[in-house]
Amino acid sequence: MAFQPLNGNVLLRRVEAEALSAGGIYLPDSAREAPAEGIVEALPAADASEITIGDRVFYRTSAGEDVTLGGAPYRLVPIGDIMAKYVEADAIPA
Repeated sequence: MAFQPLNGNVLLRRVEAEALSAGGIYLPDSAREAPAEGIVEALPAADASEITIGDRVFYRTSAGEDVTLGGAPYRLVPIGDIMAKYVEADAIPA
């Protein structure tokens, strides 16, 4: 069975927090800050936005709801709360 978000929501697979600090210090789970980043897994049916499935995006920290599908953690975020996506450096217009 497939999962399709409704009402302008996007399903994101959460990106795990880094285990090492910039200085090379191991961070325990309790000290890691959850990043507001995710990989787009599903879009609403009538989506005409600039994002596609597989894009890595950055969203508002307080946006959306945590959901569990098939035992894996996901985040359901309104498409309007997605602020940016990662692109190749040469894909950014001058």
